[in-house]
Amino acid sequence: MKKLYTLAFFGMLTTLVHAQVSVTLQVDMNEQTVSADGVHVAGEFQGWDPMATPMSDDDMDGVWEVTLDLAPGTHQYKFINGMSWDSVEDVPPTCQVEVAGNDNRFMIIAEDATEASSLVCFGSCAACGMSTIRMRVDMSVESAVSPNGVHIAGNFQGWDPAGTSLLDADEDGIWEAMVSFHADSIEEGQLVYKFINGNSWSNPNENLSGEACADGFGNRIHPLSDLNMVLYGDSLTGAAPCFNNCGTCVSPTNVTFRVDMNTQETVSVNGVHIAGSFQDWSPNANPLSDDDGDGIWEVVLPVAAGDIQFKFVNGNDWSGNGDGNVDNELVIGDCAAEGSDNRLLSVGTEDLVYEVCYNSCDAECVENPDPADVTFRVDMSEEEVNAGGIWVIGNFTDPNWQMGGLQLTDDDANGVYETTANVSGASTILYKFVNGDPSMGDQGVDYIEESGVQLDENNEEIATFETDGCGLPNGFGAYNRIHERSGEAEILEAVCFNKCSTCIVNVHELNATLFEAYPNPFNQQLVLSFPSISVNAQFVITDAAGRIMEDFIVNAGQTAWTFNTSEWSNGMYVLRCQSQEGVVAKAFLKN
Repeated sequence: MKKLYTLAFFGMLTTLVHAQVSVTLQVDMNEQTVSADGVHVAGEFQGWDPMATPMSDDDMDGVWEVTLDLAPGTHQYKFINGMSWDSVEDVPPTCQVEVAGNDNRFMIIAEDATEASSLVCFGSCAACGMSTIRMRVDMSVESAVSPNGVHIAGNFQGWDPAGTSLLDADEDGIWEAMVSFHADSIEEGQLVYKFINGNSWSNPNENLSGEACADGFGNRIHPLSDLNMVLYGDSLTGAAPCFNNCGTCVSPTNVTFRVDMNTQETVSVNGVHIAGSFQDWSPNANPLSDDDGDGIWEVVLPVAAGDIQFKFVNGNDWSGNGDGNVDNELVIGDCAAEGSDNRLLSVGTEDLVYEVCYNSCDAECVENPDPADVTFRVDMSEEEVNAGGIWVIGNFTDPNWQMGGLQLTDDDANGVYETTANVSGASTILYKFVNGDPSMGDQGVDYIEESGVQLDENNEEIATFETDGCGLPNGFGAYNRIHERSGEAEILEAVCFNKCSTCIVNVHELNATLFEAYPNPFNQQLVLSFPSISVNAQFVITDAAGRIMEDFIVNAGQTAWTFNTSEWSNGMYVLRCQSQEGVVAKAFLKN
């Protein structure tokens, strides 16, 4: 009898509602050369910190493990051979959160779970030496789905119609399960199976004939072509097969992707490309063309209905890597997917045209500000400075980010490091500071990038660049700083490393007894109250770039002051109060 191993794809075992579940994660490293820094796991449950959660191999059998207390629900994570993102595993699409998109592992812990466990091979979907296929079937055109659910039966599990159930967790009509098996247990190296609308042979089951995926007896066939596989109805769009059909239930939608490159200083000699969840995020697979030379590049691609994420690439590789390549988009605004710098588009069944300006959510391009000097400053007085120095990386350097980092200096030895760069192109600057040389070694070991996440003494998240108003998520569990440049020379405020505020201003630790600001966050109106002002005091309000918005004197005994802030842009503001009693400051946010 053949053995069947069904992975915990949609529900991993069980506990009392709202209680913590003891979850043991195990990863087999016997096929890897283990880093001297050991093996770690990082996930949303610990702030995606590659160093915070080490695993152990006490019995030296090559299987590393860690036991965590997690709440019921969905958890995303990855294993790391070491303690930096440079050595993170490449999770196959078979067991990713999304078949082509978010490439994290995941588990779903049921509300009634008491414990859970998972064992996989590093960079694979099951235990080492086992094959895995992600079985998918589109039931959306069936008149009804059996109350007993959808099942699959085949030569990998003894043809049991009730033995392998599929689930449709997001209720999109696509039913899925991951099944794992030893490939040498499958006769002739070929899976033979069929889907069942129910859990019995008396229920409707597939009977395919005369199609490429059929074996002549009404069954589906799938060659064991790889260690980890996905069942497609259309490999180009990534759509699942339709029940009782080799193809998809719905024909793909033709989408015209059109991007205006006229505001870009340079268009790559390698052309413009598009990469997204619908084509495995390949930056060189789908080129656009500008046949009439008007600066607007376009391509028409078949895309399966549903939500997709994507971005345009100025060149044919990520981050400007490779000869002649410039960069890829980092999208900010309403058109971006939540928590990401990717574009988000809902594709229906009718052909559509998607037209935007490069790096913008608008169809019409806005002229970029003039090139101008921007001085970046960071206060390292609360940090131990790395021997490699202090650097700034961002989307404005050439090349972008780590390999184009600019070093800052502290000539007056006051703990504030700075550098000035002449910045051209788009108005939006995304950047972060780095303690150590980001072009050499491993992140988290040889250098430390700002994460944009602040934790308390219990390792609980208390603030991020986003909540404090100076940044946005980067799509990898961390945050980038953001600045809108004016086209004139600017000197940015000296912010504390990994904080939105200055080192003397911490939004979560301030003594605010001398004054209060509310509401926080505020919108059109900001009210200041002064319950403890016993002497005259000077107040200054600055924005995140250090520009003075208000400068005024409050007399002893005055109780309140109200501002109309309708013309202030969204973001963080700092209010400083200075009197003979000292200096107190508070940060607050407009949204």
